[in-house]
Amino acid sequence: MREKRSELEERLLQGIHGKKELKREERNRYLGEYEERVIRYLTREQVREKGIYPEILAAMRHPAARKLIVDRNIELGAANEYIKLARENGLQFKRVYSPDFKGDVGLVVVSDQAVEVENREVMPRKEQLKEKGISDTIIENPGAKLCNQCWQELREKAPEELRNYSRISFLDRVIGVKCICKKNEK
Repeated sequence: MREKRSELEERLLQGIHGKKELKREERNRYLGEYEERVIRYLTREQVREKGIYPEILAAMRHPAARKLIVDRNIELGAANEYIKLARENGLQFKRVYSPDFKGDVGLVVVSDQAVEVENREVMPRKEQLKEKGISDTIIENPGAKLCNQCWQELREKAPEELRNYSRISFLDRVIGVKCICKKNEK
């Protein structure tokens, strides 16, 4: 039977080995945060993709959202749009790094308390759009200017993605800008 350690022994052990840390592995996975405080997260690869994930914008607007945390290994330019959105939505922002971080989490939107969230992980954009029946040409070109037909396809099947594209304007047509669907017909 194991005897309970005295307070002095506990303090000596903490002095030698450092303070006991709860759920260390979990905190190393979510950029230093507890899983129950994470509203949504993206992998490093997802953060580096062109365009904004609507799920992260929705997470930033969650009533309990308080902070956006980005892995310091991600270039600032890749996370810039998310940082801008965090500021617009009144969230604190910080970049973190630790050699102890595990996994591929690159960005988290967190609360300062536990939140009840059904799914914290965000499905990759390409998979989501493919499931919705969006054409590969549109999927592969976030940020592209779209003709009315492609714009309508996106509006009907994935309206949350419209912010990641723009519609070809009259001026664009005059100067010869073509939709990505027309460029691929050559």
